[in-house]
Amino acid sequence: MREAYLIDAIRTPRGRQSKPKKNLVGELANVHPVMLGALLVDALLERNSSLPPEKVEDLIYSTATICKEQATDVARNIVLSSNLPPTTSGVHLNRYCSGALQAGAFASPSIRVGDYDVVMAGGGEHMNMCPINSDMDFQRMPFPPVMMQKHPLGTQGQAAEIIAEKYNLNQEEIDEFAVQSNQKAHAAWEAGKFDNEIIPVPYKDADGEEKLFTRDSHIKPDTSMEKLAKLPRPFKPGGMIHAGNSSGICDGAALALWTSDDICKEYGLKPRARVLSNANHGVAPREMLDGVIPGTRLALKRAGMTVDDIDIFEINEAFACVPVAWMKELGIPREKVNVNGGAVAMGHPLGCTGGVLLATIVNELERQEKRYGLVTLCAALGMSHAMVIERIDN
Repeated sequence: MREAYLIDAIRTPRGRQSKPKKNLVGELANVHPVMLGALLVDALLERNSSLPPEKVEDLIYSTATICKEQATDVARNIVLSSNLPPTTSGVHLNRYCSGALQAGAFASPSIRVGDYDVVMAGGGEHMNMCPINSDMDFQRMPFPPVMMQKHPLGTQGQAAEIIAEKYNLNQEEIDEFAVQSNQKAHAAWEAGKFDNEIIPVPYKDADGEEKLFTRDSHIKPDTSMEKLAKLPRPFKPGGMIHAGNSSGICDGAALALWTSDDICKEYGLKPRARVLSNANHGVAPREMLDGVIPGTRLALKRAGMTVDDIDIFEINEAFACVPVAWMKELGIPREKVNVNGGAVAMGHPLGCTGGVLLATIVNELERQEKRYGLVTLCAALGMSHAMVIERIDN
């Protein structure tokens, strides 16, 4: 079986949710979600200019909310709005928060078995134009009665409270993680650690002035334990989950280029990483968020590795309690986890975030000259995805 390589992985900055009462317009609020994807396609083509665009056979693209501007086959719409030729196909998938990572997990083995030579894979989410649940008609529920009887559903915030209690977490360790996420993200941006993965996005501000959006805007570097202690607990009386230890609502997109080893050689492309294993694992929807624990175990088992073998971990901070419980249960040292901050600080554009984590971990492995990384995310309705990758030392 031939090899499949990750050649490049990029993303947009993550733009804030608009807040009309505060006269705040999110940086990407008026940029069409299809154009965010098309911008990344064109950037990948430009950054890897020796590869002819007609060699890209398919675009696999994820969103979690499929309606409005993200309706129909978004992947095909992106192709037709980009510099790719119409011969490139496109498929739109939904695995909620883990979708963009799943896109890569579909691309890599498809190349290995010979179904593709070149694929772009990733995802995006425009949470201003397509808010959470805007694809739901609550008078005509997509969940049949039998499903609701077997698996009663709650909100993700309620699930976060359940996870905090299940793993005996306390307020201090959850909030401390949230504070550190903001501090690490701010420090990483100041040090230019995201520069190689970021593609700036032109936009118009609230006054209609043309600007270039270059930096995740959700970070609050002055967050403190004292400030977090004053926030309301909306999900449970006396609970531990609040806005400051939850991921931010935002817009963004991420995309990666995957090719066969033959294509690398033919067009002089530099492979950066390869996939060693993948695992998708489900848990009861009521708990929803801790599938990352058995999922990580399974991905490591499939790779023939242990926690100690992994140099860097990236886990989505859907809520700070998720990585805190995951680290505690699996014995993962904090200094290896989200070393540049995470979604509590920079935001979580649902179907995009897996692609963001992939881009971040590849760049960090290269920066530290380390070999093995693991990316994992929880996803709605109790799903999770974990991927083990190996950096290619050229």
